[in-house]
Amino acid sequence: MLRTLLVALGVALAHGITVEETAYFGTTGAPEGNTGITGWVTVTSSGSNWVIQSNNIPDHETGTFPGNHNPNSILEQTVSRTVPKEPQVATTTTCLPGGPIGIAVNGIAIFNPWDADGENAVEGEGAEVFDMCDGHPDQRGTYHYHREPSSCLFDVNPGVSSPMVGVAFDGFAIYGPVDESGNTLTSADLDECHGRYNSDGVYQYHTTSDFPYILGCYRGTPQGVNTGGSNCYKAADADEAGNIAGGSGGDGGGGARPPPRPRQRRSGPPANALVPQNLFQRRLPAGYREFLQKVIFKR
Repeated sequence: MLRTLLVALGVALAHGITVEETAYFGTTGAPEGNTGITGWVTVTSSGSNWVIQSNNIPDHETGTFPGNHNPNSILEQTVSRTVPKEPQVATTTTCLPGGPIGIAVNGIAIFNPWDADGENAVEGEGAEVFDMCDGHPDQRGTYHYHREPSSCLFDVNPGVSSPMVGVAFDGFAIYGPVDESGNTLTSADLDECHGRYNSDGVYQYHTTSDFPYILGCYRGTPQGVNTGGSNCYKAADADEAGNIAGGSGGDGGGGARPPPRPRQRRSGPPANALVPQNLFQRRLPAGYREFLQKVIFKR
């Protein structure tokens, strides 16, 4: 009743991911094809924050890396990010730096929409090559998404509200493109940071198929990212093609091969690694759904 009254009065309920939404974090348990490593992600409560940890290994199919269009390898990462449980909409927006700006529900890094030269990494002359699951590794071996990861992480079903895709480092949730009323959103339906207040008055970001795809800026106050450098941009800084004039400082997804790293012996997923509550709404590898049903769930 109070929530309904607040919404009717136009009072925003700015909160981040809820306890219920943390249940959507997790991986399918499918080993990544290039490395043979199983991805994992955990979410734990720490006072007023959520601590999200992962090894940033995809839990879905990937391209062959290194490959003809991308000389970088997928490397296991040590990821630990803290986001506020109750983020606040700031009075001013904040730019998006190069590197991770958020984390997907499967533990994979989310990057801004630009490449290392400040050009649109998804469309146009500067478009990079992505695999069948909308991702690729950068020079550090970090597999990541620049564009809406709808090929393997979730389905876009017109008329059916999209699931939560991840969380930005300011603490606000990122949802897919179909809102709670069944409308498929475009960037024109969203604010400059690529977000909106939902019907409950809660601020959230949305992915779309058009620029800037995932985030256009931070609407809240990001934690653990360097936004003070010269290569930090907002979607409003880009031209109609999504390019930054004279920009540089993206991810280097198609750049030169990095120096080889020594192989490290890796342990398995931690005991608190998560399986997503909406596992069977995920885009699973061919035959994996049947394997889970017959072998794991014995259905």
